[in-house]
Amino acid sequence: MKSVRTALNEAEKKARLKDFEKDLTVRTEAEEIKKSLLNKLTELTGEKHYIGKEKDPFAGEPFNQVMHRNLDLLIRINYLTQAEESTLFRLQAYLEFKSNIIICREDKFKKKKKYDDEDDFELPKAATVSDIAEMIGKSRTQTSLILNSLKEKEILLNPEGAGQIEENGRTVSPRVWIVNPYIMICAPRKNEVKLDKLTMRLFKHSLKNLKDQDGKKVKLPVRFF
Repeated sequence: MKSVRTALNEAEKKARLKDFEKDLTVRTEAEEIKKSLLNKLTELTGEKHYIGKEKDPFAGEPFNQVMHRNLDLLIRINYLTQAEESTLFRLQAYLEFKSNIIICREDKFKKKKKYDDEDDFELPKAATVSDIAEMIGKSRTQTSLILNSLKEKEILLNPEGAGQIEENGRTVSPRVWIVNPYIMICAPRKNEVKLDKLTMRLFKHSLKNLKDQDGKKVKLPVRFF
């Protein structure tokens, strides 16, 4: 004799199957109606038509994802100052997709073009300290102090590139500021992390020596590369 639980489970499975079959039938009928309407329009106008959906208001809109549990840990151990938190919050708007490099406002929100010729490609300009100061509304001196503090705390990296450029009347090596993706990431994360491999290599071993207020070593809850 079947138990009551077994009987209930079987009844639930049958109900779910019935709902699935009903939903499938409705969707099939809806597709047939769409095809019929399109065929009628073609017969009446002699032109081909298609059924479009209303555009998703978030489609193509850039956004970042914050690693909540990692950020929660930094908050609990008072790792960041209010000035550093404020700066990071403002910098979110200027991260380059897939690299996490801070780029200039003009390049971040420039309308993208489709390039037929690789020679037409224009690399987005990495933001300098002066650019970042203007973007976040702080003085260059304040900005430089905060960025370097975040660099010491491994929240930012500022690697030096090859070559020489002119900046503020002097010749310097080009540098880029990159935000640690273990805290904030500007890249798709469905099924896999589609982040620039170089960025992942640069931060792979970061934030491994965190300590709480009592000097006890703590670990980031989430490490995904």
